[in-house]
Amino acid sequence: MGFSRGPKIVMDGLILYSDPANFKSNESGIIMADMMGNYIDYTLTSGQMSIGGDPKVITSNGDGGNFRYYPVGGSGGLIDWATTEWTISCWGLRDNSTSRENRMWDLSNAGNGHLRLTLDSTPDLNFRPVAGSSYNLISGGTSTTGVWYNIVVTKTGTTSGGSAEYVMYNNGVQVATNTSSDLITDSAFTYIRIMRSADDDQGDTVSWDGDFGPFLIYNKVLTTEEVLQNYNSLKSRFK
Repeated sequence: MGFSRGPKIVMDGLILYSDPANFKSNESGIIMADMMGNYIDYTLTSGQMSIGGDPKVITSNGDGGNFRYYPVGGSGGLIDWATTEWTISCWGLRDNSTSRENRMWDLSNAGNGHLRLTLDSTPDLNFRPVAGSSYNLISGGTSTTGVWYNIVVTKTGTTSGGSAEYVMYNNGVQVATNTSSDLITDSAFTYIRIMRSADDDQGDTVSWDGDFGPFLIYNKVLTTEEVLQNYNSLKSRFK
């Protein structure tokens, strides 16, 4: 299988790893379980999704799809998203060009707070506080419809009143850096959501239209070399 070729995935600091092509993550059906065992997967709107291909990928058929990950043992999380460092990596191929159909992953909180990565023509990471206005934390690179991308964002932790350092990678290449004083104010989001469904802000729009592959979260900042190592370990599957 393709996921066993090339360099190995970086394991140090890896706290969530799901992959529809890996038997440990997808034994049967439409499942993307956390192979690390730290998060419980909860599938919503499964009838709107399908799984197939060799290696397997998850596909939204245009009506949305939704996986939520809850930390084992309760709400909150293994990361203080506001003040500590982390890395998020995901693979996706978008079918549509509207930003509301390109949302790859979304950390969500009660009261409509979000930390959201959008695979738009220029991928970007936005934070919107509960009942507040959103602001862009980092954006860079490009994407087009019908092409696979591995988007990685790292954040160096900060303390209250400080600033955070963000780096974005597109297919193993660094495309943007940003120092932002617009801080994430939610320390522990309720859950992690990928392939965000039609269960959107207005409740009537599709938020992911396309294919989705491996999804990884680290409680550390991956180096440039580690990001490239992960990309090289999986890229043969997405040509």
